[in-house]
Amino acid sequence: MARQNFVGLVVSQGKNAKTVKVRVSGRVYDRKIDKEVIKRKDYLVHDEGDICKEGDIVRIESIPKRSSRKSFAIAEIKVNKGQKFAEYQEMARERVTQEVNLGIQQQKDKQIETSSILQKLDDLRKLDSLNKGAMHASSVAEKNELEKQIDDIKQKYPEINEWPSTNEILEIQINQVAKAADGSRINNIKYILDELMTVTKHAEFVKEVVSKRARRPFEEVEDGTKRNILRKYILNLENPCPVDLSQ
Repeated sequence: MARQNFVGLVVSQGKNAKTVKVRVSGRVYDRKIDKEVIKRKDYLVHDEGDICKEGDIVRIESIPKRSSRKSFAIAEIKVNKGQKFAEYQEMARERVTQEVNLGIQQQKDKQIETSSILQKLDDLRKLDSLNKGAMHASSVAEKNELEKQIDDIKQKYPEINEWPSTNEILEIQINQVAKAADGSRINNIKYILDELMTVTKHAEFVKEVVSKRARRPFEEVEDGTKRNILRKYILNLENPCPVDLSQ
């Protein structure tokens, strides 16, 4: 007697070794609705070579029962799509791993950069304290010692030629820490407000926005009230934001 043969799709690897689940589809006539319908049935199939992958189209044939549910075996792999799917999955896992590692490295670099800026900020505070101490030193020896410490710190930062320094790069660099990486307004609101309140080129914008919403002359509005008005204005995405967040 001829063996039963079906063509189906490998839908999953079996829980046991050398076992796959194959889904067979076929048309059958349904008398209740008087039309053909597609029926699907899943078979547990023996895969002796353990080579079939999810996505392969295979031909299965009946064999003497190996278990209560396994009475078919792989006879032929007709379309070897499963191996390609497996390769794609492996590529996807590798890409995800690379992206995760890249994100971790970027986070480490950001932490190092932030630590460096915070260290610079501490040094600047120390410079300020040493400078005040040197100005009020009680002896020449004490003044010389403080000035030596000032020179040691200045040597670490070539951009500082004198102290107090008028170099704005330091302030800008420190302000960059307040910027969030994604560029959205809500995550950068502190940075935006600091820019609006301190950078001269935004003065007209600030005056215009605050004057329209305050109930008294601009000069009489407290800084805290100005920030609250600007915050509400900026967080409304329908309004323009003059601070560039793309850098």
